[in-house]
Amino acid sequence: MNTVSAASPSGLPSFERPPVTEVVLSLQFDMLSELKNAHIGYLWSRFRDRYPKVQEQPSLEPSFETFGTPPMAQQPSFRFEQFIGVPATRYWFETADDTGLCQVQNDRIIHNWRKREGDYPRYEYVRAELEKDLNTFEEFLVAEDLGSLRFNQIEVSYINTIDLPGTDNPHGAVEQVISTWTRLDGVGRDLEDIAFRARFLMSKDGVPNARLHVSLAPALETTTLNRVVRLDMTYRGKPESNDRSSAMKMLDEGRAAIVVAFADMTTPEMHNHWGRTDVQR
Repeated sequence: MNTVSAASPSGLPSFERPPVTEVVLSLQFDMLSELKNAHIGYLWSRFRDRYPKVQEQPSLEPSFETFGTPPMAQQPSFRFEQFIGVPATRYWFETADDTGLCQVQNDRIIHNWRKREGDYPRYEYVRAELEKDLNTFEEFLVAEDLGSLRFNQIEVSYINTIDLPGTDNPHGAVEQVISTWTRLDGVGRDLEDIAFRARFLMSKDGVPNARLHVSLAPALETTTLNRVVRLDMTYRGKPESNDRSSAMKMLDEGRAAIVVAFADMTTPEMHNHWGRTDVQR
């Protein structure tokens, strides 16, 4: 495991055409035991102007980053529960064009931006949409006397779908994307594909407070079925306090950590392809 420090939000790497196809901003909080599936119709009535479509999905398990624990002990495990009554559900509230998604369950609120047509609207837009969702959700909780939000974990995810113009098999040309990967010509065989995962320990004032999870894998573009490289980057950690301002601040720190790590990991050639606009370090 490597150790890195989160960068300041100012002076971040910037690209005109970033390969981002999805951004996920998630706020996890202590379970709202009084929030039942029956309340969701009232919540949707508040969301409906922005999110005219609704779906039911299985709920997500709570997710926490812990420190000082052997890595194998941190792997997710299956948990079997005996439910009394109806198990909790995760609700998807979607925009008409499918680009915006608000997810709500009794211990989490999530906003996704998903690329359909048009350009990535930037982090600030996605963050503002999450704030709108959060305002509506908190107003609903107060009106229905369902409790208040005490945030215990935040998560930022960027999904990047990377194509390589002029390359027949981008799955075998990872050295054109990842700056730390070197082609092994001495092996005497063409690389067919590659996948890897990495975890970076994030520290604040010398104390671990989050992790950056990175995974790279071969993939197919969903509409064209062209070969692409998928680079997923997820930052997860516990905010300094359980209030809203601390949670939003840590989302910003997670975004900064991801953007800096993305620029550090990828090659100058791809930066040119994506139109890097900031002064490179």
